[in-house]
Parts: sequence; C-alpha cells; structure tokens
Amino acid sequence: MKNTLHKEQTHSFSERHIKFILMTILGLYPLVGMGIDLIAPSLPAISLDLNASNTFAKNLITFYMLGYMFGNFFIGFISDAIGRRKPMLLGYLVFTIVSVLPALFNKPYLLLIARFFQGFTLAAFAVSSRAVFSDILPKEKLISTATLIATMWGIGPIIGPMIGGYLQYYFNWQMCFYFFALMGFIGLLSIFFIIPETHFSRQALQYKQLKRNFITILTHRTFLGIVILMGIAYSLLIVFNTLGPFLIQTHLGYTAVYFGQVALFMGITFLAATFLCRRLLKQLYPEEILFYTIFIFTCVATISVFLALVFGNNVWIIIVPSLFMFFACGLIYPTAMGKGLSLFRHLAGSGSAVMNLISISITSLTAFIMSFIHAEKVIVIIIIYLCLMLLASLIYYLLVRPKKERLLPHD
Repeated sequence: MKNTLHKEQTHSFSERHIKFILMTILGLYPLVGMGIDLIAPSLPAISLDLNASNTFAKNLITFYMLGYMFGNFFIGFISDAIGRRKPMLLGYLVFTIVSVLPALFNKPYLLLIARFFQGFTLAAFAVSSRAVFSDILPKEKLISTATLIATMWGIGPIIGPMIGGYLQYYFNWQMCFYFFALMGFIGLLSIFFIIPETHFSRQALQYKQLKRNFITILTHRTFLGIVILMGIAYSLLIVFNTLGPFLIQTHLGYTAVYFGQVALFMGITFLAATFLCRRLLKQLYPEEILFYTIFIFTCVATISVFLALVFGNNVWIIIVPSLFMFFACGLIYPTAMGKGLSLFRHLAGSGSAVMNLISISITSLTAFIMSFIHAEKVIVIIIIYLCLMLLASLIYYLLVRPKKERLLPHD
C-alpha cells in the first residue's frame, strides 16, 4: 500500500526567521481575543434593533464559542495532515467574508451563522499557529511562549470592548462587523506574505490514526485536568462578558462607552497577570502556580459574596471582584496551556485540537447557560464566580495535583 506519510523532515529556519514568524503570529492574536469582546457593548442594541430577546443577543457569544470549539477540534487534526499554512490562510479569508454579511443584511439568523463561522475560522488560525510554535521551538520554551500567546490574546479583551463601545456609541453595531472584516483582511495579507509552512512530518488523515491519537491524549490524567481548568478559567471572562453588559447598562444605567471602559480595565488586569505568570514560571512549577492561584481566588470569591450581600447593587461590587477573576484567569489559562502543549509535542495539532475541544466545550456551555440567566443584581454574577472557583479547586485536587515525587515542570 502506498505510504501516505510525508518523509520526515525538520525545519531549517534561522533564529532571525523564527523570531519574525513568532512576532507575526503574536501580532495577529489580539483579533482572537476580540472575537467575543468587541460586540459585547452592542448586545443590548442588537436586541433592540433586531426586535430580538436578550437571550438571542447573549447567544451571539454562545454561537461564536461553538464555532471556535469545532474549529479548534477539526482543524487541529487536519493541520497534522496538510500543514499549518493552508488552514490559517483559508480561515482568515472566510473570516473576512462572513464578517461583512451581518453588516449588509440585518437578519437575525444570518447574524448567528456569521458568529459561528467567525469562531470557526479564528480557531483555524489559533490552533494552527499554536502548532507552529511546537514545530519550530524546543520543548523547554513552549511553556514560557504560551504566556506570550495569552498576553497577546489578552490585548483583544483590553481594546476590543473599548473599540466596540465607541463604534456602538458613535455609529452602530454593524460598524463592529466592518471592523472585523478589515482586521481579517490585514491578517490574511500578513499570513500570505510572511508565514511559511513549518510542518513537514505529516500524519495521514486516517480514522484509525485519529482515533488512536485521540484516545492517547484524552486518557492522560494530567492533560485532562489541565484543559478542564482552562475551560473554567475562560468561563470567568465569559460570565462577565455575557451578563455584564445588561447588568451595567440596563439595570445600573451606565452607557456602552462606560462598559467598554470597564472592560478595558478588565483586559489590562488579565494582561498584567500573564506578565506575572511568565515571571512566576521561572521560580515555580506550573502545578504550584495553579494551586496557589485557585486557593487565593476562591477565597476572594467567597469574600465578594459577603460584600455583595452587604452593599447590594453597587457597580464597584461587580467591578472589583471581576477584576480579581480576570487576574485569576490570566494566571491559570497560560500556565495550563503551556503545560498541556508540552505534554504532546509530537502530536501538536491533535493535542491542541483535544485541548480546545474540552476547554471551549466548557466555555460554550457556560455561555449557553448564561444566556438564560437574567442578572438584575450583582450577587448573581458573584455567586457564579464562586461556583466556578470551587469547581476549579475540585478538578485540581482530583486530576492535576501531582504526587510529590513527580513534581516536574515539564513532565
């Protein structure tokens, strides 16, 4: 039978070329972070303009997350078979096209479809680009590089809501989608002219091989716990981005611009945490960072519940705890991502696919549940934060907590 695997090869990129590739990929990552946050200030306006329910508007985040989940899963396996460059190029091309459609045709169903494919196509870039890191970097640099991915991704939540708030205030929600299209076109050109193919040791796209890879990855106890923690950490952001606009704008009476400014500070907090995470990884094992972060911020969430009961519907009682939760996510998410990527370097695309299937499934489920919750009081969001942190504590204890003799940073 004809061998469908490519001949084993390794990359021959110079150190300078590698840095240029990394800089380009990292420069494109903020758009992935903007995917959710840019339209968050516009959710109440979309609901009114399309004469749709608040649940429909919130599900625009759910559909994006579903697309992102499926895109990561399928493209991850495909990238191990056909390479990294083609999925990234096609992803950005389709993203640019589907981003224009809701702005031209104000149809609710088209908006949902566009959001799904926005998530799917940005996932094609995200999963393939993470595999590029595994292709061209040594194992010892992957965990620290993952913090850079999280940092650049974190720029999206910093500037996205602010940009979206001003676009909504001075124009309309359709302008947000024109902005998406412009960013997508810039990304397409950047990939086409700068990023080469980095994956030469291809795996045949065969069902038995995919199943074997999937089982190998999914039955790794630490990996499973790590990716569940990623999903829980990301859910902390989803809770605020889904319920926050309606609580702050509709029930507390603030504008879309004010919400965008609040979200700006949330993003800065997340970004600061990723910088701290990078420094902590030089001093602590990943498991230790996860343990201390989960313990400390579970205590913070518990205290916040009592404060919300005492002070009631005060905007600062939602802002301050949310800042802490964004900081927790900025420590947990990149630490867990780097640890997970280091466990399956030989199956980078497949490992990333499974990682995102599980973590984004959890986040999508959170977004879906949030679409049915009407948070008219601050205490509702604070209790959800506490529940998520308690769940993270349980997962760490059951799946991630290492035996003392196996406490290695890259085991």
